[in-house]
Parts: sequence; C-alpha cells; structure tokens
Amino acid sequence: METSSSRLALLFSRYYSGLATDPETNELMHLIRMSENDETLAALIRNAWESLHPDEKEFSEEESGKMLHSILQTAENQHEEEEEQEKVRPMRWLRYAAASLLIIAGFSLYWLKNRPEKAPEVAVTGRQVTDIPPGGNRAMLSLSDGRQIPLDSAANGLLGSHGAANFTKTDDGKLRVAVSENLQETNNQSNRLSTPKGGQYQVTLHDGSKVWLNASSSIRFPTVFANNNRTVEISGEAYFEVTKDRKRPFRVRFGTSEVEVLGTSFNIMAYKDESALKTTLVEGSVKLRNKKGSKKLTPGQQATISANGAIQTAAVDIDREIAWKNGLFYFKDSGIEEIMRQAARWYDIDVNYEGKIPKRQFTGKVSRNVNISELLNMLRYAGVNARVEQNKVVVKM
Repeated sequence: METSSSRLALLFSRYYSGLATDPETNELMHLIRMSENDETLAALIRNAWESLHPDEKEFSEEESGKMLHSILQTAENQHEEEEEQEKVRPMRWLRYAAASLLIIAGFSLYWLKNRPEKAPEVAVTGRQVTDIPPGGNRAMLSLSDGRQIPLDSAANGLLGSHGAANFTKTDDGKLRVAVSENLQETNNQSNRLSTPKGGQYQVTLHDGSKVWLNASSSIRFPTVFANNNRTVEISGEAYFEVTKDRKRPFRVRFGTSEVEVLGTSFNIMAYKDESALKTTLVEGSVKLRNKKGSKKLTPGQQATISANGAIQTAAVDIDREIAWKNGLFYFKDSGIEEIMRQAARWYDIDVNYEGKIPKRQFTGKVSRNVNISELLNMLRYAGVNARVEQNKVVVKM
C-alpha cells in the first residue's frame, strides 16, 4: 500500500488542480476501487488533501471516512443499477465517482468549517417526478420555407431539400448543410436551428464551419453565404470552429454586438438572464465590436460586455468557459445562483429560493450526464439544501 499511498497523493493533487490526464484519472479511480481497506484509503485522501492545504488540517478519520463512504456507495449503487438497466455503459459510474471526488475535494474544507449541526439532506419528492434526467441532443430546425423539423425524433439521413441545399442528420446525430458548388443563389433565405431548455445540438454549415449550441440557444444562418462575407446570428450560447476563408470573413451577431473572424475557435455566451455577454477566444484571432467600441482578442482572452455595452477584456481559464461543450459543469468561485442558472437550462427546470441567498462561492467539476439528484447530492456537502418538487428545484441555504 506504500506505493499506492504516494501515487494516490500525487494523482489526487493533479486531479484536484485540474492537471490530471485521462489515464491518470482512470488510474485514480482504479486505486479507489481496488483498495481493500476503506479506513486506510480515507486516511490517504485526508493526507492528500492536507498536502495541498498544510495550514488547514481539519480532516478527522471519521470525516474522511464519511466522505469516502459517500463516494464509494454512490458509485457502487450507480454501477449496480447500470448493470441491470444499461450494460452498454459500464464505465459511467466511474465518471460519476470521479465527479464526486472532485466536488467533495473542492467543497469539503468549506463544509468542515461551516457545516450545520445536522448534515443537510437532499429531498426528492413528488409522486409523478422523483428525479430529473440530464439534457440531450434536442433541437428544432426551422427552414426558410416554413417547414419545422424536430431533430431529436427525426430519422438519420436526408431531412429535406430547399433549393440546391440538402439538410442531413448524420449517423452520430448532428445536422449537416450541403449545397451545390456551382449554386448561384441569393443569401436572403434564413434558416434557424434552436435548442430548448434541456437540449444541445451541433451543426456543420455549408462552408464547413462547425457550431455547437448549448441549451436554450439558437443560430440563424442563410442557406448560402454571400460572396463577400459569412454572417450568422445567435442567442444563448454557442461554440464555433470556423473554416478559414480570407475572401469571406465570418461574422457572428448577438444582441447589439458582432464578432468577426477569418478562421478560428471561440465561444459566445449571450443569455438574457446573465449579467454580461462574453466572448472567449480559444485559438486564432477575433475582433469584437459594438457601438461602444471594439476589442481584438488573443487566445485565452475573454471579452465581457456589460449591460451598457462597455467592453472589458481579461485572461480566463478556457477549459472552464467551454466545459459545457465537453460535457461538464465547471464551477470556479461560482455563486449558487450561477450554478442553478446552468442547472435550470440543462435540466429544463425552474428554481425557487427559500430565505435569503448567502453570498458563497463554490468550486468543482461535475459531469453533465448525471441526473439532477446526483448533482444536488454532491452540492449538499457545501451546505446546500435542495429538493425536487415536480419540475422545479427548491433551494434553501
């Protein structure tokens, strides 16, 4: 166990710091699963935490054991359920265990300092709704001729044609737009792809550019781009991988702002219920402009547009900003209201608060593939009381 002890401390440190590779994450989960002594493993987790926070040695063996038991028990329950119901996905419980470990690592110190006398419970009530599953690939394609095609229920293959354009649902559940190379057609035929709350979708436009839509989002695009530019309009949140074309810059309009690129990868968050709009550049170069001015971004920078249109730029953690695209909730110094806004979009729920909402901040990563009860179960270690009532979550802090 000595080798495992030092290795676990290293892996835990890298995982909590967000530096662990996929093989290292799998190795960490393997060490947890293969341990035959839960007390020893709990002590190792406590020691690993204390090596990260030498001035905060607040883990007792009992406390470490309780958290470890929660990780292992939830993971084992998940494993048993999926052996019965979904044998095609035997690794999902490992991903959940990993998410549990990180969320507890991020929240545990706060919980130990501020925990109530009685550990908070997550109540799941209601005879008709006992849990809420995560969102999935759901979207509506609205063509310029008035046709509407629900993509989640449509069969794979050709969905329809409009002029010389073909709209196809690929075998992996994505939308692809293709047109004839010698097409001579105006670009005023506007189509719209929209996702509901609890939905996401990916589309490849006819120039090869790829767009990922988050929940409760939309993109309006022409059947054929103009000869001198490529312009789309979005609401909500979208991630772009733009095909380079020096003769035709790619423009994204959102609200009263516009982003212009030649070929690059970037994310735009433009939800109306957020306090600011954000453009994050992953690679390449973009220019953001509105009536208040313009800013050119370099990779790793984010432009924030306030309610009055003022633009501010800063370096950000790209992984956090595009975590939704990669199937994760990524919270870093996030308030409970921010967390619940993301949950409301993804789980298609309403959120109500009982009592005054404290100004607390939380950090952690959680898979977007878990049911909402599992998300709430992890949040409870930070002192968050929440219960599911039909299609809403009531939060009481």
